[in-house]
Amino acid sequence: MESSRSPQCSEKHHYEGEEPEASSRPSSSSSPVKKDEFEYDVFLSFRGPDTRDGFTGHLCAFLQSKGITVFMDSENLEKGQKVKDLFESIERSKIFVPIFSKGYAHSRWCLMEIVKIIDCKRLIIPVFFDVEPGNVRHQTGPFALAFKRHLRNKRIDKEEVSRWSAALTGAGEVSGYTLAGTQG
Repeated sequence: MESSRSPQCSEKHHYEGEEPEASSRPSSSSSPVKKDEFEYDVFLSFRGPDTRDGFTGHLCAFLQSKGITVFMDSENLEKGQKVKDLFESIERSKIFVPIFSKGYAHSRWCLMEIVKIIDCKRLIIPVFFDVEPGNVRHQTGPFALAFKRHLRNKRIDKEEVSRWSAALTGAGEVSGYTLAGTQG
């Protein structure tokens, strides 16, 4: 499929605070995608309130100015967007840039994205935005607080939390960029 994208960030839609359906969780295996089937060069995974209007927005604009096709979350949420579409966008991306911030692990959507990203087994370039790689790798600091909340939530099964933890551990072990003391 040929992509004729305008120089703006591609959008994904989800609803902050909305519970993802159990059937929308990423599968444990990724379907192989041929090199010419990639629609996006880069998929940005981030917690909107933490970095959308600052770092992530600037990163998206910079990458696009260099001719890189970027998939980024949108604030303009549309009803009816399916999580399946989000996972397909992840599968159709070459490179993943998770931007780990203090609120990242509080979002079930972000955690589901990182599981799918890890399952794809492609290049991951993590950005540790005002958090330490060890916070992500070991779920300490703000990540520990989020995981305690998830574990107390009766609607989230323990296996799901274990998958999220394993994905964060894997992503946290990848060498990336640490940005400390910065604003969104």
